[in-house]
Amino acid sequence: MFKKVMQFIEDVRVEMRKVVWPEREELINSTIVVIVISGLFTIFIFLTDTIVSKIVNLLY
Repeated sequence: MFKKVMQFIEDVRVEMRKVVWPEREELINSTIVVIVISGLFTIFIFLTDTIVSKIVNLLY
């Protein structure tokens, strides 16, 4: 059991060495894109919900 755990830890270390980490500027740009897209989706969902609610209220 202990041998399997140690092998797993070693495998994780080997794989982590293969990871290509983003540069700081790339990370900042990606974060900005995620925040902007999230904001746009929020606005879209809010407007869609408002319009559908008004239509439903008009029908009742």
